[in-house]
Amino acid sequence: MSLFTPISYCATQTPTSKSGPNQLCVRLRNTAGTILALWLGFLSIGFAQQPWPPVYEIRKDTGVYPIDTAHFQVLEDRAGNLTFEQVQRSSAFRFDSHYNPTRQTHVCWLRMQIKNGLDHDMKLYLCEFKATYFDLYTQASDGRWHHQRTGELIPRSQLPVHNGGTEQYRLFLPLRPGEQITLYQRSENPFWYPFLTNLTPELQTEENRIHSTYTAFRVNQQWKEYFFEGIMIGMLFLAVCYNLYIYFSIKDKVYLYFAICLLFFNLDRNGFNLQLALFPEQPYLYKSLQNFFFLVFYTFFIQAIRNFIQPTPDLSHLNRAITFFLVLLALTNVLQFFMYRFSFVSPVITIAVLEIVIRVIYVLLAISMVKMIRHGSLDARFALLATAPLFTFWLFTLATHLVFRLFSINLTNWGWYNFGYYESACFAWLIVFFSGALLNRYNLARKRVAQQAIEKEQLEKEREMERSRIIASQNERLEQQVKERTSQLQTSLENLRATQDQLVQKEKLASLGELTAGIAHEIQNPLNFVNNFSEVSTELLTELEEEQQKPERDPELEKELLGDLKLNLQKISHHGNRASHIVQSMLAHSRNSTGERQASNLNQLCDEYLRLAYHGLRAKDNTFNCELVTDLDPNPVLVRIIPQEIGRVLLNLFNNAFYTVQEKQKRTAEPYQPAVTVATRFTDRQVEIRVIDNGMGMTDAVKAKLFQPFFTTKPTGEGTGLGLSLSYDIVTKSHGGSLTVESQPGQGSAFILVLPVV
Repeated sequence: MSLFTPISYCATQTPTSKSGPNQLCVRLRNTAGTILALWLGFLSIGFAQQPWPPVYEIRKDTGVYPIDTAHFQVLEDRAGNLTFEQVQRSSAFRFDSHYNPTRQTHVCWLRMQIKNGLDHDMKLYLCEFKATYFDLYTQASDGRWHHQRTGELIPRSQLPVHNGGTEQYRLFLPLRPGEQITLYQRSENPFWYPFLTNLTPELQTEENRIHSTYTAFRVNQQWKEYFFEGIMIGMLFLAVCYNLYIYFSIKDKVYLYFAICLLFFNLDRNGFNLQLALFPEQPYLYKSLQNFFFLVFYTFFIQAIRNFIQPTPDLSHLNRAITFFLVLLALTNVLQFFMYRFSFVSPVITIAVLEIVIRVIYVLLAISMVKMIRHGSLDARFALLATAPLFTFWLFTLATHLVFRLFSINLTNWGWYNFGYYESACFAWLIVFFSGALLNRYNLARKRVAQQAIEKEQLEKEREMERSRIIASQNERLEQQVKERTSQLQTSLENLRATQDQLVQKEKLASLGELTAGIAHEIQNPLNFVNNFSEVSTELLTELEEEQQKPERDPELEKELLGDLKLNLQKISHHGNRASHIVQSMLAHSRNSTGERQASNLNQLCDEYLRLAYHGLRAKDNTFNCELVTDLDPNPVLVRIIPQEIGRVLLNLFNNAFYTVQEKQKRTAEPYQPAVTVATRFTDRQVEIRVIDNGMGMTDAVKAKLFQPFFTTKPTGEGTGLGLSLSYDIVTKSHGGSLTVESQPGQGSAFILVLPVV
């Protein structure tokens, strides 16, 4: 149905009357009205949209219906951004030929009307073979528009499916008998494709599509082409793998370059089938990269030949020229990819430059090969024979192209109808012959490597014999040196053990000295009590004797004196036992441990050694005062330990605690009260003893090395560095417990001793 309907006008008839002024006026008025109406009609035609093309009516069933230019109109969308709604309203549609070389756009819209003039349903395909994207908008009988999309750059999963198959160049279009539809077709190419200069819309019946496919594959046996193409693809991939295997075997770059060359040759020559088989969901990426596959193939093939013939240094100028033109070829290839986007770049010139540069590179390479043949290079002769047919054919095609452009003489009419077959044959010759040359090179390399391996093996045997002789003589010297060094090491080891025993003994004596000082101070108190109570007891005995000599004795007084005397004797006995216990502890600490475990009260042991350590320090410095805090578990459990060893551990921990609080008292200028706390906690399985001070504290680096032998933070001469190391061994190895430390610099430390309850 046309969007433009011409306006019709009807002449007004007037009754016949006599001539006169009134009749003349009526005629003039009618004539003027008619002229005005015609002028307005032509004016409205000038401003209205272009009329739609005639309806294309299918009158007979021929299978294929090419649509001539009289039945469709074209709209160029050079920006590529028109929406369907904008296209519907556009007045820029015009009639155009199928082929128009001045059409410089990648997007075109076509509009047409199709009618089924037959008396049966038509199952049609609308075909588009010149564009990579194909959109179809059809208007149904209810007035709604339906959209379909296909194209070779659309992923397979997004292609429309009809009768179980996908189509890249056809869209299904059913028509009922007498049905007429309006359709818009959008054809698009990506920016690296040529412009849409050729538009040939056509209709094809579903039956004809099936029949033509059957004829192509079964009757014309086109399946053989796909079969042999598949074999060739597989053989090329095998050749790639084989050359890569040889490269990794002998590290010759010729095989690596030739493998890359074959890979990209395969991708370039069989790109359509490989893309469908291996990359069905990435057609846009694959086909855009395919523009550079020939460049990669050609570059690596030239590199393979250059490495194969190994030009001499006097041919360096040719090598540099080849490298220059390879770079120029790459730049031209990139320019060709973008040439349709820039109006100042002529596609014809770009393609011609590309073709010429390809031939120039080979001419330079052929000159190198000829010169290397004169130098006696057999590899150069093989390379020239392998490449001569292909590049002779390429030189001929370039010549025919230039002759046609310059003189309009078409040399291809002289019998060269099957360029593709000739070129494929040349490529096959090149690949087979060059592969044979590389195989011969590989065999020679293997023989050379085998000979080198034999020579290397013989040389290795001679070297091995010489090394054996040298090693034998060196072994004798080494054995003598080992004996001497062993004797020296034995002596050093004995001296080291003696020194270690002396250091351990020194640590014990230092501990004993500190203990003795504390005992001397501690034992003075019970001795003073013994002396005082002895004197008082003597006075009481004297007073009792005087009372007994009196004629009148006082029994109550005698009883009181005897009671006081008994109490004094008990106190003397108590303090005497206390002094005896302190002396026994000192003796037990000073002598070596027997290793026998005894059930001991750790509360009593902690309290006793805390005070002995404190009094020992005060014996050295009577100005030092420290707060002693005991937080002992009220429900102690007897623990089987070696008392002498645990006593040494406690004494060492207490001495370190008193030392650090004393140092902090000396260094700080702020009010500070030293304090040392001992706390015990008993459970059914273990006992925990904590020795806590508010002294200097220590860093993480010091804590990490605290229990290492000979590590000390005390000044030289004040510590051996063995105290905590021996304590750690006593707790962990002798008693199966643990000794850890928690500390913060400037805040103090807490040593945690955990012993199992056995």
